[in-house]
Amino acid sequence: PDKPLWRGEKGKHVALWREQGIGDDIIFLSLVPEVKEMCSSLSVYVDPRLQDLCKHAMPEINFVKDIEALQGVECDYHLPLGSVPGLMRNDIGDFDKTVRGYLKADPQRVELIRNELKLEGKTAIGISWKSFNSLNPLKKSVQLKDMERIFSGLDVVLVNLQYGNVEDEIREFKEATGIDVVQCASVDNREDLDGLAALIEACDLVISISNVTVHLAGALAKKTWVLLNFVPIYYWFLDRPDSIWYPSVSLYRQPTLNDWDSVFVSVSRDLKKELTER
Repeated sequence: PDKPLWRGEKGKHVALWREQGIGDDIIFLSLVPEVKEMCSSLSVYVDPRLQDLCKHAMPEINFVKDIEALQGVECDYHLPLGSVPGLMRNDIGDFDKTVRGYLKADPQRVELIRNELKLEGKTAIGISWKSFNSLNPLKKSVQLKDMERIFSGLDVVLVNLQYGNVEDEIREFKEATGIDVVQCASVDNREDLDGLAALIEACDLVISISNVTVHLAGALAKKTWVLLNFVPIYYWFLDRPDSIWYPSVSLYRQPTLNDWDSVFVSVSRDLKKELTER
């Protein structure tokens, strides 16, 4: 509280700090390399689960794990992460500077996971279908059983990227459809985000509703298809099939309120085309 807010002053010692959810952390981290270029030194407080990913992707930045560590940082200015876009992105053309793959998965973990799941020579699609920490999770989420219409009859391996206790859903899905969703025993999808990043990197494609999984996949520059409800959160904009934050992400939007059927039809069509062209 005794330091002024940073307004883009050059050559200063700056501290940025998180104030929102982990998905928001990941979005705003895309701007951190640009901020670093403007500063003498930069410290950033993000969710502790992002620490390892951030440190090996941006080793020149001091990532701190909690408020106590942040308070020990010597700085001239500070700013909440959510205010950084107001300084760096004031026109749609500013997004031309967006960096592809500003987070990096650990290549050793990626290889270990590929071996663990026996993915060699197979097409692996990572899936996620629920959002828990949302103002309206039911409008954003879909049922795993409804995803049968996307994957039925396809020669692919489905990899679970969904966090939370979903074992019963996966078992019921297999019993009802005959389609297995492989789970990676070495990764906790909620707590081990370094492992989740490696799991995403091991996949050829990610298909998910809008949640943390999608943000992580976009930050890794993984090819990702997002299933969006009719009125999505602000950073997906409106009427666009692409994401200005994540160049590797494609958006499949409900054309009318609660119309997931149209979304599933579009994704199924494009996936069959994608697999044919491989």
